[in-house]
Amino acid sequence: MTHALMINAVYDITIAYKHRPPTFLDNVYGIGPSEVHIHINSIQVSDIPTSEDEVADWLIERFRLKDELLSKFSTLGHFPNEGTEGDLSTTKCLANFVAVVTVTGFLMYLTLFSSVWFKVFVAFSCSFLTLATCYSIHLPQMIDSGSSESIHAKEA
Repeated sequence: MTHALMINAVYDITIAYKHRPPTFLDNVYGIGPSEVHIHINSIQVSDIPTSEDEVADWLIERFRLKDELLSKFSTLGHFPNEGTEGDLSTTKCLANFVAVVTVTGFLMYLTLFSSVWFKVFVAFSCSFLTLATCYSIHLPQMIDSGSSESIHAKEA
């Protein structure tokens, strides 16, 4: 099995800083930038050319689009069609939070006061996750994450 068969998308990520990018010393001292904008675009592998000449032209075009996107960011102060935190569904976030806290609490209880059967369950779960990762088994999502082709995020 080749690695090309396992990859189904490539993510084009563009990061822009509102005021100024962090310097090396900012990173050393842990000083974060005041505002970071991230633009993510999912590109299906089937949309990427396979010949070397076509790939070179495709990459040059991707960087041209990225430069255009950064120019618009510089002019507007944000990416075009940028989503905000207000676009997130409070109900979905709350449902995810409650589910994570409930499952974590239950598993902590079982870990602290477990029997042999729980340890067997953990062993089988680890085996399943290992096989699912190795053979790219994707289970259906329980809660809709609102998937889309292009994801825009903003961190202030």
